[in-house]
Amino acid sequence: MEYLSTEIKSAREAMTIFKILGIKDVTTDRQRNNGTTVYELPISQVWQTLQPKPVRFATYEAGYVRNVTEGLSSPYQINKTKPVTYESGMTGKERIMIPHWEDRLIYLAKFIIKNYYQKPTYVMSDYVMDCLREAYVRDYNNQPSNRLPFGDEVQVIVNGQRYNLS
Repeated sequence: MEYLSTEIKSAREAMTIFKILGIKDVTTDRQRNNGTTVYELPISQVWQTLQPKPVRFATYEAGYVRNVTEGLSSPYQINKTKPVTYESGMTGKERIMIPHWEDRLIYLAKFIIKNYYQKPTYVMSDYVMDCLREAYVRDYNNQPSNRLPFGDEVQVIVNGQRYNLS
């Protein structure tokens, strides 16, 4: 995959990679009319509600590229930054806009591959799962305030393997 992330040179190549990886355009008509395009990865994240939410990114006509996954406190920008000094003498960072649609798409494709397809997959060993189970039971029995608000049945799925923590 590293080869793909550094060699993407056109929107067509980016779209081909999206198709291969199962990344779909889920843009609504309203978003499209506003110059926004939203892409959904075949990957979900689970937040406190324990409801899986698909990972989504959006590109904006204004030059931004953002992670717009439902469940985030707000969409966050993934554009590169540059240091700036303000008139007051304070320093900060400013996002670098990506003015052209094709460049935004290429940037997004490289970002997704680098951050979601090149990272190692972590497998929890049986020992780690046993430690988690033991800590859960210990805290559950000794600290009623630590009990989970959604019941006693807790399941975690790691790389397709279901683990019961209760």
